[in-house]
Amino acid sequence: MYGVYGDIISAAERALDSFSETEELLEYPEVQADKAYYLSVLSKYNALKLLKDKLESLTTALEEQKVVWAMLSDADSESERAVIYEEISALKRRASDSAAALSDALGCKHVDERAYCRLKLGGVSAKLGAMLFSLIKSDLLSRGAKIEDENTTYRDGKAKEISFVADGADVIARLSPLSGAHKVYTAQSNVDELCFAVTPAATVEKISESDLRIDLFRSSGAGGQHINKTESAVRVTHLPTGITVVCQDERSQLQNKKRALETIEKRLKERSDRTEKKRMESDISAQYSQKHTPITFDADTGTFTDARLKAFTKAPFPLSAEQFAAYLNGLMAL
Repeated sequence: MYGVYGDIISAAERALDSFSETEELLEYPEVQADKAYYLSVLSKYNALKLLKDKLESLTTALEEQKVVWAMLSDADSESERAVIYEEISALKRRASDSAAALSDALGCKHVDERAYCRLKLGGVSAKLGAMLFSLIKSDLLSRGAKIEDENTTYRDGKAKEISFVADGADVIARLSPLSGAHKVYTAQSNVDELCFAVTPAATVEKISESDLRIDLFRSSGAGGQHINKTESAVRVTHLPTGITVVCQDERSQLQNKKRALETIEKRLKERSDRTEKKRMESDISAQYSQKHTPITFDADTGTFTDARLKAFTKAPFPLSAEQFAAYLNGLMAL
Protein backbone atom coordinates (compact mmCIF):
# COMPACT_ATOMS: atom_id res chain seq x y z
CA MET A 1 0.00 0.00 0.00
CA TYR A 2 2.79 2.43 0.87
CA GLY A 3 5.39 1.16 -1.62
CA VAL A 4 9.00 1.73 -0.62
CA TYR A 5 7.91 3.14 2.75
CA GLY A 6 5.89 0.06 3.69
CA ASP A 7 8.57 -1.57 5.82
CA ILE A 8 9.42 1.47 7.95
CA ILE A 9 5.70 2.14 8.46
CA SER A 10 5.18 -1.48 9.57
CA ALA A 11 8.09 -1.15 12.01
CA ALA A 12 6.54 2.00 13.48
CA GLU A 13 3.13 0.36 13.77
CA ARG A 14 4.64 -2.58 15.64
CA ALA A 15 6.41 -0.18 18.01
CA LEU A 16 3.07 1.58 18.65
CA ASP A 17 1.27 -1.60 19.72
CA SER A 18 1.54 -0.51 23.38
CA PHE A 19 0.57 3.15 22.81
CA SER A 20 -3.08 2.83 23.92
CA GLU A 21 -2.12 0.73 26.93
CA THR A 22 0.53 3.27 27.97
CA GLU A 23 -1.94 6.15 27.52
CA GLU A 24 -4.48 4.38 29.77
CA LEU A 25 -1.88 3.65 32.43
CA LEU A 26 -1.37 7.37 32.97
CA GLU A 27 -5.00 7.64 34.15
CA TYR A 28 -4.72 4.90 36.80
CA PRO A 29 -4.72 6.32 40.39
CA GLU A 30 -2.25 3.61 41.44
CA VAL A 31 0.23 4.76 38.78
CA GLN A 32 -0.24 8.43 39.65
CA ALA A 33 0.37 7.66 43.33
CA ASP A 34 3.82 6.21 42.56
CA LYS A 35 5.78 9.23 41.31
CA ALA A 36 8.79 7.29 40.02
CA TYR A 37 6.62 4.78 38.16
CA TYR A 38 4.37 7.53 36.79
CA LEU A 39 7.37 9.42 35.40
CA SER A 40 8.72 6.29 33.70
CA VAL A 41 5.31 5.63 32.09
CA LEU A 42 5.04 9.29 31.08
CA SER A 43 8.49 9.14 29.46
CA LYS A 44 7.47 6.07 27.46
CA TYR A 45 4.18 7.73 26.48
CA ASN A 46 5.98 10.86 25.24
CA ALA A 47 8.36 8.77 23.13
CA LEU A 48 5.48 6.81 21.63
CA LYS A 49 3.47 9.99 21.03
CA LEU A 50 6.42 11.48 19.12
CA LEU A 51 6.65 8.27 17.08
CA LYS A 52 2.89 8.39 16.38
CA ASP A 53 3.13 12.00 15.18
CA LYS A 54 6.05 11.16 12.85
CA LEU A 55 4.15 8.17 11.46
CA GLU A 56 1.06 10.28 10.80
CA SER A 57 3.19 12.90 9.07
CA LEU A 58 4.59 10.29 6.67
CA THR A 59 1.29 8.55 5.92
CA THR A 60 -0.45 11.92 5.40
CA ALA A 61 2.18 12.96 2.86
CA LEU A 62 1.77 9.65 1.02
CA GLU A 63 -2.03 9.89 1.01
CA GLU A 64 -1.84 13.45 -0.31
CA GLN A 65 0.44 12.23 -3.10
CA LYS A 66 -2.27 9.82 -4.26
CA VAL A 67 -4.86 12.60 -4.35
CA VAL A 68 -2.60 14.91 -6.34
CA TRP A 69 -1.60 12.15 -8.76
CA ALA A 70 -5.30 11.54 -9.44
CA MET A 71 -5.70 15.20 -10.43
CA LEU A 72 -3.43 14.69 -13.44
CA SER A 73 -6.14 12.91 -15.43
CA ASP A 74 -8.38 15.97 -15.13
CA ALA A 75 -5.73 18.53 -16.06
CA ASP A 76 -6.64 20.48 -19.20
CA SER A 77 -3.34 22.14 -20.05
CA GLU A 78 0.43 21.72 -19.84
CA SER A 79 0.70 24.61 -17.39
CA GLU A 80 -1.85 22.95 -15.11
CA ARG A 81 0.03 19.66 -15.29
CA ALA A 82 3.30 21.46 -14.53
CA VAL A 83 1.79 22.86 -11.32
CA ILE A 84 0.57 19.39 -10.32
CA TYR A 85 3.98 17.82 -10.96
CA GLU A 86 5.61 20.54 -8.85
CA GLU A 87 3.21 19.72 -6.00
CA ILE A 88 3.98 16.01 -6.35
CA SER A 89 7.72 16.74 -6.11
CA ALA A 90 7.18 18.77 -2.95
CA LEU A 91 5.13 15.95 -1.40
CA LYS A 92 7.83 13.43 -2.30
CA ARG A 93 10.44 15.55 -0.52
CA ARG A 94 8.12 15.85 2.47
CA ALA A 95 7.62 12.08 2.55
CA SER A 96 11.37 11.47 2.39
CA ASP A 97 12.03 13.93 5.23
CA SER A 98 9.20 12.41 7.29
CA ALA A 99 10.61 8.91 6.74
CA ALA A 100 14.03 10.04 7.99
CA ALA A 101 12.40 11.64 11.05
CA LEU A 102 10.42 8.46 11.67
CA SER A 103 13.63 6.46 11.46
CA ASP A 104 15.13 8.74 14.13
CA ALA A 105 12.08 8.29 16.36
CA LEU A 106 12.45 4.51 16.05
CA GLY A 107 15.87 4.82 17.65
CA CYS A 108 18.25 5.74 14.83
CA LYS A 109 20.12 8.55 16.58
CA HIS A 110 22.45 10.94 14.79
CA VAL A 111 26.03 10.07 15.74
CA ASP A 112 29.05 11.52 13.96
CA GLU A 113 31.01 8.65 12.46
CA ARG A 114 33.92 8.19 10.07
CA ALA A 115 33.89 5.08 7.91
CA TYR A 116 36.21 3.47 5.38
CA CYS A 117 34.19 1.80 2.63
CA ARG A 118 35.21 -0.49 -0.19
CA LEU A 119 33.37 -2.06 -3.14
CA LYS A 120 34.88 -5.11 -4.86
CA LEU A 121 33.66 -5.56 -8.41
CA GLY A 122 33.54 -8.71 -10.52
CA GLY A 123 33.07 -9.02 -14.25
CA VAL A 124 29.28 -8.74 -14.50
CA SER A 125 28.95 -6.82 -11.25
CA ALA A 126 31.17 -3.88 -12.27
CA LYS A 127 28.30 -1.85 -13.75
CA LEU A 128 25.99 -2.63 -10.81
CA GLY A 129 28.75 -1.70 -8.36
CA ALA A 130 29.25 1.67 -10.04
CA MET A 131 25.48 2.29 -9.79
CA LEU A 132 25.46 1.32 -6.11
CA PHE A 133 28.40 3.61 -5.36
CA SER A 134 26.66 6.50 -7.12
CA LEU A 135 23.51 5.95 -5.00
CA ILE A 136 25.50 5.70 -1.76
CA LYS A 137 27.52 8.82 -2.54
CA SER A 138 24.43 10.83 -3.49
CA ASP A 139 22.56 9.75 -0.36
CA LEU A 140 25.43 10.61 1.99
CA LEU A 141 26.07 14.00 0.39
CA SER A 142 22.37 14.87 0.58
CA ARG A 143 22.58 14.31 4.36
CA GLY A 144 25.59 16.56 4.86
CA ALA A 145 28.24 13.83 5.01
CA LYS A 146 31.66 14.29 3.38
CA ILE A 147 33.22 11.90 0.88
CA GLU A 148 37.02 11.81 0.99
CA ASP A 149 39.90 9.76 -0.45
CA GLU A 150 37.72 8.42 -3.29
CA ASN A 151 39.76 5.96 -5.35
CA THR A 152 39.13 3.42 -8.12
CA THR A 153 41.56 0.56 -8.69
CA TYR A 154 41.81 -0.87 -12.21
CA ARG A 155 43.12 -4.21 -13.44
CA ASP A 156 43.51 -4.98 -17.15
CA GLY A 157 41.69 -1.76 -17.90
CA LYS A 158 38.62 -2.70 -15.84
CA ALA A 159 37.50 -1.24 -12.51
CA LYS A 160 38.02 -3.79 -9.75
CA GLU A 161 37.61 -1.80 -6.53
CA ILE A 162 36.13 1.50 -5.42
CA SER A 163 37.12 2.84 -2.01
CA PHE A 164 36.25 6.01 -0.13
CA VAL A 165 35.99 7.52 3.35
CA ALA A 166 32.61 8.82 4.54
CA ASP A 167 32.49 11.32 7.38
CA GLY A 168 29.18 12.42 8.91
CA ALA A 169 26.13 11.51 10.96
CA ASP A 170 25.20 7.82 11.09
CA VAL A 171 27.38 6.83 8.11
CA ILE A 172 28.34 3.46 9.61
CA ALA A 173 24.82 2.72 10.88
CA ARG A 174 23.40 3.71 7.50
CA LEU A 175 25.80 1.67 5.35
CA SER A 176 26.49 -1.42 7.49
CA PRO A 177 23.27 -3.21 6.40
CA LEU A 178 24.65 -3.16 2.84
CA SER A 179 27.83 -5.06 3.74
CA GLY A 180 28.68 -8.54 2.54
CA ALA A 181 29.17 -10.51 -0.67
CA HIS A 182 25.96 -10.21 -2.69
CA LYS A 183 25.09 -12.65 -5.46
CA VAL A 184 24.68 -11.36 -9.01
CA TYR A 185 22.76 -13.64 -11.39
CA THR A 186 22.94 -13.71 -15.19
CA ALA A 187 20.92 -15.44 -17.93
CA GLN A 188 23.67 -18.02 -18.40
CA SER A 189 23.06 -19.21 -14.83
CA ASN A 190 26.42 -17.80 -13.84
CA VAL A 191 26.78 -16.24 -10.43
CA ASP A 192 29.06 -13.28 -9.85
CA GLU A 193 29.63 -11.31 -6.64
CA LEU A 194 29.29 -7.66 -5.71
CA CYS A 195 31.04 -7.12 -2.37
CA PHE A 196 30.68 -4.11 -0.11
CA ALA A 197 32.39 -3.49 3.22
CA VAL A 198 32.25 -0.65 5.72
CA THR A 199 34.47 -0.31 8.78
CA PRO A 200 35.43 2.50 11.18
CA ALA A 201 38.16 4.56 9.52
CA ALA A 202 41.66 4.60 11.00
CA THR A 203 41.95 6.73 14.11
CA VAL A 204 45.04 8.53 15.36
CA GLU A 205 46.06 7.76 18.92
CA LYS A 206 45.74 10.92 21.02
CA ILE A 207 48.46 11.84 23.50
CA SER A 208 47.43 12.51 27.07
CA GLU A 209 49.70 14.55 29.34
CA SER A 210 49.31 11.87 32.01
CA ASP A 211 50.88 9.34 29.61
CA LEU A 212 54.10 11.33 29.28
CA ARG A 213 57.21 11.50 31.44
CA ILE A 214 59.45 14.47 30.70
CA ASP A 215 63.04 14.54 32.01
CA LEU A 216 65.34 17.58 31.72
CA PHE A 217 69.15 17.46 31.69
CA ARG A 218 72.17 19.34 30.41
CA SER A 219 73.05 18.85 26.80
CA SER A 220 76.42 17.26 26.08
CA GLY A 221 76.52 18.07 22.41
CA ALA A 222 77.85 21.00 20.41
CA GLY A 223 75.95 24.25 20.24
CA GLY A 224 77.66 26.77 22.41
CA GLN A 225 78.07 27.68 26.03
CA HIS A 226 74.35 28.23 26.74
CA ILE A 227 73.42 24.69 25.69
CA ASN A 228 76.07 23.06 27.89
CA LYS A 229 75.31 25.12 31.03
CA THR A 230 71.50 24.85 31.27
CA GLU A 231 69.09 21.94 31.44
CA SER A 232 67.86 22.54 27.90
CA ALA A 233 67.93 18.90 26.76
CA VAL A 234 64.63 17.01 26.98
CA ARG A 235 63.82 13.31 27.19
CA VAL A 236 60.14 12.47 26.58
CA THR A 237 58.81 8.97 27.28
CA HIS A 238 55.36 7.81 26.23
CA LEU A 239 54.61 5.47 29.14
CA PRO A 240 51.91 3.21 27.55
CA THR A 241 54.16 2.28 24.60
CA GLY A 242 57.65 2.90 25.98
CA ILE A 243 58.56 5.13 23.03
CA THR A 244 61.34 7.51 24.12
CA VAL A 245 62.69 10.55 22.29
CA VAL A 246 65.66 12.73 23.29
CA CYS A 247 66.12 16.23 21.86
CA GLN A 248 69.11 18.42 22.74
CA ASP A 249 70.05 20.21 19.53
CA GLU A 250 67.97 23.33 20.05
CA ARG A 251 69.10 26.27 22.26
CA SER A 252 66.02 26.29 24.51
CA GLN A 253 64.22 23.72 26.61
CA LEU A 254 60.90 24.77 25.03
CA GLN A 255 62.16 24.18 21.49
CA ASN A 256 63.60 20.77 22.41
CA LYS A 257 60.35 19.77 24.13
CA LYS A 258 58.34 20.80 21.08
CA ARG A 259 60.53 18.75 18.75
CA ALA A 260 60.41 15.74 21.06
CA LEU A 261 56.60 15.84 21.26
CA GLU A 262 56.35 16.16 17.47
CA THR A 263 58.56 13.09 17.07
CA ILE A 264 56.49 11.15 19.63
CA GLU A 265 53.29 12.06 17.74
CA LYS A 266 54.84 10.97 14.43
CA ARG A 267 55.94 7.59 15.82
CA LEU A 268 52.56 6.98 17.46
CA LYS A 269 50.81 7.78 14.18
CA GLU A 270 53.05 5.34 12.29
CA ARG A 271 52.34 2.70 14.92
CA SER A 272 48.60 3.43 14.84
CA ASP A 273 48.52 3.36 11.03
CA ARG A 274 50.06 -0.13 10.98
CA THR A 275 47.64 -1.45 13.61
CA GLU A 276 44.58 0.22 12.08
CA LYS A 277 45.44 -0.93 8.56
CA LYS A 278 45.71 -4.51 9.76
CA ARG A 279 42.37 -4.23 11.61
CA MET A 280 40.58 -2.63 8.67
CA GLU A 281 41.84 -5.20 6.16
CA SER A 282 40.80 -8.03 8.48
CA ASP A 283 37.35 -6.49 8.94
CA ILE A 284 36.87 -5.97 5.20
CA SER A 285 38.00 -9.53 4.44
CA ALA A 286 35.47 -10.89 6.96
CA GLN A 287 32.64 -8.89 5.36
CA TYR A 288 33.64 -9.96 1.86
CA SER A 289 33.48 -13.59 2.99
CA GLN A 290 29.85 -13.31 4.15
CA LYS A 291 27.88 -15.62 1.89
CA HIS A 292 24.15 -15.79 1.25
CA THR A 293 23.42 -12.20 2.23
CA PRO A 294 19.76 -11.07 1.95
CA ILE A 295 20.71 -8.92 -1.07
CA THR A 296 20.79 -10.34 -4.62
CA PHE A 297 21.03 -8.72 -8.04
CA ASP A 298 19.77 -9.90 -11.43
CA ALA A 299 22.05 -8.40 -14.04
CA ASP A 300 19.82 -9.34 -16.99
CA THR A 301 16.50 -8.00 -15.71
CA GLY A 302 18.12 -5.03 -13.96
CA THR A 303 16.48 -5.79 -10.61
CA PHE A 304 17.58 -6.43 -7.05
CA THR A 305 16.00 -8.06 -4.01
CA ASP A 306 16.55 -7.57 -0.30
CA ALA A 307 14.75 -10.38 1.51
CA ARG A 308 14.58 -8.29 4.70
CA LEU A 309 12.19 -5.74 3.18
CA LYS A 310 9.00 -6.77 1.37
CA ALA A 311 8.90 -3.59 -0.70
CA PHE A 312 12.24 -4.45 -2.30
CA THR A 313 11.54 -7.73 -4.06
CA LYS A 314 12.76 -7.61 -7.66
CA ALA A 315 12.85 -3.84 -7.49
CA PRO A 316 14.20 -2.04 -10.58
CA PHE A 317 17.87 -1.17 -10.13
CA PRO A 318 19.24 1.44 -9.85
CA LEU A 319 16.65 2.90 -7.50
CA SER A 320 15.78 6.56 -7.59
CA ALA A 321 17.44 8.73 -4.93
CA GLU A 322 14.12 8.86 -3.06
CA GLN A 323 13.68 5.07 -3.18
CA PHE A 324 17.26 4.45 -2.06
CA ALA A 325 16.83 6.79 0.92
CA ALA A 326 13.61 4.97 1.85
CA TYR A 327 15.41 1.64 1.46
CA LEU A 328 18.22 2.64 3.86
CA ASN A 329 15.71 4.13 6.31
CA GLY A 330 13.84 0.84 6.27
CA LEU A 331 17.01 -1.16 6.95
CA MET A 332 17.93 1.11 9.86
CA ALA A 333 14.47 0.62 11.36
CA LEU A 334 14.72 -3.20 11.43
